[in-house]
Amino acid sequence: MSDPKTPGQLAPAKAEKLPLDQRIARLRGRKPVDINHGEALLLQGLAEASLREQRLAGAQVSLD
Repeated sequence: MSDPKTPGQLAPAKAEKLPLDQRIARLRGRKPVDINHGEALLLQGLAEASLREQRLAGAQVSLD
């Protein structure tokens, strides 16, 4: 993850707007990448921060 030029490493995010099924197919097609413990903790923290509890209240969605 530290050198995006190395084959198989994660590249910086691009401003592409692809449909979800194409994004999933692209991710599944990638080769696995070895990461160290610090990178794993960083990715875990990013994933936890991106998940918010969603509650449905009638026809309205509230994000907490």
